[in-house]
Parts: sequence; structure tokens; C-alpha cells
Amino acid sequence: MQRRLETAGLLDLSQISVNTYCDATRDAVAKFQELRSLHISGVCDQATWLALVESSFALGDRLLYLTSPLQRGDDVAQLQLLLSRTGFDCGRVDGFLGNRTAKVLTEFQQNYGLIPDGICGPQTLQALYRASRNSGVGPGVGIVRDRHTAAKHGQGLANLRVVIGQFTQLERLTNDLADRLRALNTNVAVITDADAHRHAQLANDFAANLYLGIEARESQVCEIAYYHTEGFHSVPAHIYATLAAEAIERSAPWFKPVVNGMRLQVLRETTMPAVVCGFGPITRVIPHCAVLADDLVNALEIWVKTTSLKFKS
Repeated sequence: MQRRLETAGLLDLSQISVNTYCDATRDAVAKFQELRSLHISGVCDQATWLALVESSFALGDRLLYLTSPLQRGDDVAQLQLLLSRTGFDCGRVDGFLGNRTAKVLTEFQQNYGLIPDGICGPQTLQALYRASRNSGVGPGVGIVRDRHTAAKHGQGLANLRVVIGQFTQLERLTNDLADRLRALNTNVAVITDADAHRHAQLANDFAANLYLGIEARESQVCEIAYYHTEGFHSVPAHIYATLAAEAIERSAPWFKPVVNGMRLQVLRETTMPAVVCGFGPITRVIPHCAVLADDLVNALEIWVKTTSLKFKS
């Protein structure tokens, strides 16, 4: 881990005791977490370690193509960003080389007279760099599509599919939220698990229209996070996060809600708009669970009427 931090320019191994988790190492981990829009703790948890591994790949270091398990890393994210800015829609820039990215890569090769083998090697990369020179550095086609997708849905929450993911210790808020949504005939699935990957799997398998994570924090915080990375952010999730923060600010201003774009694992791996609401400390949150649940549902009712999404019954 320390060597990866050194490679990232965040740690000087000549100034520390290698293989010891010292203050300098903890500070370097915290700085890395801040740069990667992860929770800042100074602890190298699973999400931080995966991000460290992914950060070691630069575009051109290896051949990129569809594999099982999927290739993942900063090089994949950079490939997706370049394709998107060149007009080839990979969807979200998430650093996972899945079927959609492989298909779009093949389409790019076909359009530029290359062998359409779905492998990003030196020739494809050279063509991609040439094509992207005139594309600018603004948002790619993926975020444009995310903003302007389908007709508005104004039929309330009856046909909505929502997954509520509880990580730890806020069962009352999770239950209050699920009860309110079910009373409105919303299709709700609930998962209680510390593993963010399992949350994403359930949300994707459930074909949810929205994933709503509930996370307990030790510090005094009310943070609503949506997926954001270089060249892409989830517009519908950002809108819902903003609406939820505004609702909480009106009814419980002492929570001082904030909205942040982050690269949390569950936000990356879900295929639908997703937000994670972090509340703390628990002793302060529990007495206000009913109010917070009402706020999140009220924001959702506004969201389905104001975002460019169409939900199937």
C-alpha cells in the first residue's frame, strides 16, 4: 500500500518506516481519499485499496478489452472519457470495461477504419487521441444523454422501483422510509449489509429506478452523495440529492444538509441514479427518523415529476 501511495506522489518512503502504519501513512491515505472523493478516514479500507490499485493503471499501460472478471481502473475510465468526448456514448464513466464500453470501442474502430476487434491497443489509442484533439474538454455525450433522455413521468410513485440500502445502525429510519413508500404503492426492496457491492447487485437485479443508501456516521453530518467523476456525473441523482437536501433544510435545518459528488463504490456500481445519505451521530438522528423519512419521500415525489425519466409499470 505504501508503495502505491509513493507512486501516486503522496508518500516519501525514504522518510518513514516501511511496513509500519505511521502518521505519515495515515495522512497520505486521507489525502488520497480526498482526491478520489471517498470518505476521508485515514484508514485503508476495501474501497480505498481498490481505488489505489485502479489508480496505478495509466491509459496505454495494457491492452483493454472485454474480459471476465471485467477490467477496471483509471485507464478504463480515461478510455471511456475519450470515447464520450469524441461522440461515442459509453454511458457513465465508471472505470469498468463492460459490454457497453466494448461495443462502443468496436464502433469507434469501425468508424476510423481500424480492425473492429474491440481491443484498445496502440493503433486504436493513437486514433482515439487524434480524434479527441478537436473535441474539447467539456462533458462528453454520456452526460448530455443523461440530461436529456425521455419524457417526464408525472404519475406519482406507484410505478417506481426503489432499493433502500442500509449499511449500519439506522434500522428505524430505513423502516420508516420503506413503510411510507409502500403506502404509496412504490415497489420497494430493502437490503441491510455492510458490503456496498451486494447493495449494487440487488439494485441492478431489481431493475430499480433509484437506489437510496442510508449510512450512519459517527460525526455530526447530513451528507447526500451522488456519483461524480472527471467528465461525468449522474444528473438525475444530483437533482434528487439537491431536492432531498432542500426538504431536510426546511423541516430540520439544524442538520445542515450538504450535497457532494463522490465516487463511492455503490454509486459507481449501480446502473440507475443512486444516492447515499450519511447521517450522524446516531443519537441525534433517531428522534428525527420520521421527519427525515417524510423529507426523503417528499423529495422523491417532486423528483419523478421534474426529471427526464420514464418508468415502466
